Amino acid sequence: MDRNEALISEKIYTLDDLLVIFPFGKSKMLKLCQAGVMPVIKIGRDYISNPMLIEKWFAENEGREIEI
Repeated sequence: MDRNEALISEKIYTLDDLLVIFPFGKSKMLKLCQAGVMPVIKIGRDYISNPMLIEKWFAENEGREIEI
């Protein structure tokens, strides 16, 4: 099982996990999280998310252009 398949079976994604899943840099991911675009929860300085919410968000936004 590679890293991406292992992430799918986890119950919580961290910011580092999201950076493995999505093909862009940390600064862009932070902007998406801070702008409330990504379905994440901020705890202190950390962002976490639920894999099902990420899959739902991706399906709902497929084909759209998201500007931050």
